[in-house]
Amino acid sequence: MIAVRRTYLPKPGKGGKLATLITEAGKAMETAGYSKPKTYKAWHGPHGMLQTEQIWESISDYEISRSSVRNTPSITSIFEKIYPLLADTHKTEIFEIVD
Repeated sequence: MIAVRRTYLPKPGKGGKLATLITEAGKAMETAGYSKPKTYKAWHGPHGMLQTEQIWESISDYEISRSSVRNTPSITSIFEKIYPLLADTHKTEIFEIVD
């Protein structure tokens, strides 16, 4: 299994809106049949930073989902609202779950 973690840093003053949209995106993913990512609010580092974590059975399953998600308007329409709020592109990290 793998964990895919994404870190989002909002532009100043956009953290609340970003948090709302990240939550909406997670619900849209769940509705579309994907596992709902957990969302974490940072208590350290840059102000307003959020991180999501989504568990996948394999890197292969995750890679297949990426194309599918990009063709799901209920998800992409939310991310079109998220990207302009970011100070920089989001950071993606993938971890193998070992226990």
